Amino acid sequence: AAWALGVSQGTLDPRTPPAWQGASAQVLEPGDELAVGRAVRQQYGATRDQIHPGAFGGGQ
Repeated sequence: AAWALGVSQGTLDPRTPPAWQGASAQVLEPGDELAVGRAVRQQYGATRDQIHPGAFGGGQ
C-alpha cells in the first residue's frame, strides 16, 4: 500500500516495486515442536485473557 501511494504521488517508480521479505524459517529438532506449541498456546491464552478478561474462564 505504501509503494502504491508513493507511485500515485510520483515519489516512487512503478517499475521498481519493493522487494518482498523472505519468510523466516526455523528448523525444529524432534520434540521441539511440543515446547513451541505450548509457548504459542500460552501466548494465545494470555493475549485472549488480556483482550477479553474473564470471558473464557482464564486469567484473573
